[in-house]
Amino acid sequence: MKTITLNNNTSFESMIQKKMQTQIKKLMVLALLAFAAFAAFAQTYQPNISILNLRLSDGAAFKVFIDGQQAGGTGTVAKFNSTQGEHYLQVYRIGKSWGYETMDNAFRGNVVLTGNAEAFATVYPDMQKIKFDNILALNTTPQFGHNKPIICYYPQRPNLHGDVIQTAYTHCNETLVIPQATVAPQPMCMSEFNQLKQTIDHAGFESTRLSIFKQALPYNYFTSAQVRDLMDMFWFESTKLEMAKLAYPKTVDQNNYYIVNNGFNFSSSVNALGEYVAMR
Repeated sequence: MKTITLNNNTSFESMIQKKMQTQIKKLMVLALLAFAAFAAFAQTYQPNISILNLRLSDGAAFKVFIDGQQAGGTGTVAKFNSTQGEHYLQVYRIGKSWGYETMDNAFRGNVVLTGNAEAFATVYPDMQKIKFDNILALNTTPQFGHNKPIICYYPQRPNLHGDVIQTAYTHCNETLVIPQATVAPQPMCMSEFNQLKQTIDHAGFESTRLSIFKQALPYNYFTSAQVRDLMDMFWFESTKLEMAKLAYPKTVDQNNYYIVNNGFNFSSSVNALGEYVAMR
């Protein structure tokens, strides 16, 4: 049996205190390591990440500014990440005049980026419009060590002046987000759509009916047939046309939007809607 000999300066209480202090120090070290790991995870894991791919309709080189800050350099195709929500986007088409670089405005306006998604958009400089061609859902499984921003520019083909923009390829942390499936908006279900129609029908003034539709517009999508059905809820041709223009961007089957023309009484309204759709 082992015998513990205590001198005058040693006691069981002091030994227990030393052991407790040692355990506390170990716990503090573990806590610091856990906090450091969590901080690294928080910097890497971005659940609300949104990736935007841009190109110009004519294939020219361009520069991009998001919320007043330039994103990357010059290229014919741009890919970068941002946070979800509304952002102010500026796109400038790059050209040359008398040997100097020129920047012509291609698009300025607010865009809404969906969280956990990758969007592909085309900018039409002549119309200064932007059209979202496709949106993909993302797998946001965190990958440690890949927390650099995604900014890639690919010099694919010469611009209109015959110059190939030689821009550096920036490595993308593609392992951070992986496209999984197309995000397809769903139109209003029949019960909700009928409830919207009843609410509009109870309004006695045309302006009030249009206001009710505008209230429902930001939160819902429609089919072309639903838009055509809603047009019968309005009396004036001008209101029908305004409502049809407002509903077009929120229509899931825009290829069938020609059936909306059956709700007009005048060919001028059909022509006006056709010109509007062509500009989108």
